[in-house]
Amino acid sequence: MKLSVVALALGGCGDLDDITTVKDLRVLAVKSEPPGFLVPLDHPEMLTNTTATLTALVVDPKKPLDILTLTGEACPDYVDTITAASGQSSKLCPSRAVTDQFPSPYDQDLATTQLPPGTTVPMLNSAIEYDPQVVYGLTPGQLTDFFTTSAQSAMFQPINQAILYNRDFSMDAIVSLTFNIGDETASALKRVVYWPLLPPELVPAGTDCPATQVANTNPVLTDVGLFRHRIDGIPTDPWNDGTMPTLTIGTDDLYVQPAFDATSAEHYFLRVKNAETGLIETQCRKELLTFQFFASAGTFSPEERTSELSPLFMTPDNGHIPIDSQYHMPKPADIPADGSVTVWIVVRDERAGVGWMSRTFALAPALTP
Repeated sequence: MKLSVVALALGGCGDLDDITTVKDLRVLAVKSEPPGFLVPLDHPEMLTNTTATLTALVVDPKKPLDILTLTGEACPDYVDTITAASGQSSKLCPSRAVTDQFPSPYDQDLATTQLPPGTTVPMLNSAIEYDPQVVYGLTPGQLTDFFTTSAQSAMFQPINQAILYNRDFSMDAIVSLTFNIGDETASALKRVVYWPLLPPELVPAGTDCPATQVANTNPVLTDVGLFRHRIDGIPTDPWNDGTMPTLTIGTDDLYVQPAFDATSAEHYFLRVKNAETGLIETQCRKELLTFQFFASAGTFSPEERTSELSPLFMTPDNGHIPIDSQYHMPKPADIPADGSVTVWIVVRDERAGVGWMSRTFALAPALTP
């Protein structure tokens, strides 16, 4: 069962003192739109819109206004199946020497796609943030082969078994991306998820979930709030002095809090295997949203918050769930030359959905008497 459907490799070429501090080229997130597809099990070929647009959140305070280059490859996530069937291990996306060992149509279905290389410049409102895009998705023909048993799949048990898993749980396509600015390199992995569209008899009734299965949507942040204080665990006194407030090092405190669309934490159906009976069941779940905090200078603590409390490690602050993080200012020597700092909040759901938002403020040295 694939409970974790997003795999992101954060890579850079600098020595990061703190994971929340972005000093050089970093990939903070990759978003797929749509974040997932529902595949009709009886007729997978009926899903004609199977391609997603992937947008990466790439930042580089070290080399502002430079040109970013992008390369990548993509493939169905059949690594374990390929290894079992061919006797050859491979990287995430296999070479033709591996996939050519399979009979038609799987030799073509499992082949790696090289994505067109591209270049981009920073966004209009930022000198250090990029949003490069690529397009990829499995074809209706591939989905038919990956969700339907056949005489060909029966001849190769690893593929046949994978198809049964796909029909019960889901399958992914892997997109591997590499970004370069000058001598800096960063990499990321993103999964495009294809969920089975469950027949009515497998959809539980009388739950908080919708009456019919609904495809996942990306979580939406509506604001990045900046606050001066936290009282009884609640951020207060917002910085409302213009769109770019100025904070004094050693004098001001800052608490950063995301605001999000309440419908972003969706109810959904999940197929799970009952450990006692061995049967596959459908359960109704509510998404947990995870908020990650990053800054172009300074640090955050905690580095991550969630929309629900962990029963083991967290307690509510005066009856509410804290989702803000405290920003810790850098040393005066680490203040950017122009004095501006950008903070990013990345929100993730449990089904490969991603969203983000940023805000910029200015830092000033401590006032001297």
